[in-house]
Amino acid sequence: MPIETDRAAAEALLHEWVESDALRRHCRAVELAMRAYAEDLGEDPEAWGCVGLLHDFDWERHPSLEQHPQDGEPALAAAGYPDWFRRAILSHADHTGVTRETPLEKHLFACDELSGFLHACGLVRPTGLVGITPKSVKKKLK
Repeated sequence: MPIETDRAAAEALLHEWVESDALRRHCRAVELAMRAYAEDLGEDPEAWGCVGLLHDFDWERHPSLEQHPQDGEPALAAAGYPDWFRRAILSHADHTGVTRETPLEKHLFACDELSGFLHACGLVRPTGLVGITPKSVKKKLK
């Protein structure tokens, strides 16, 4: 199995680098959204999911714009992740200068931003995300 579609390997790397349950949940949320978009677009949900799962894997070790995600990229290269995979992760951060050109890169950026926004929407509700509607999320965009 190629490394870019090996979810077990991606999860092991995530757990090696990330201790925070909150950051692991965020990465998992982005993974799930990326898998769903991949299926809708006829792309590989395993590969897209692994990109989503690992997009912030280095944040705890490199928690600044000067370091994340560019300082984590060599670890992905050493683990055997291909150029397109690493480029997508680099592109999710505006400050890297890596432009988002492919559907994978564009969707990763959007899923990362939206998962954080949806989490914030849940934090201000007494029931969290339970029962949240698209209408209530749209109201928060104002």
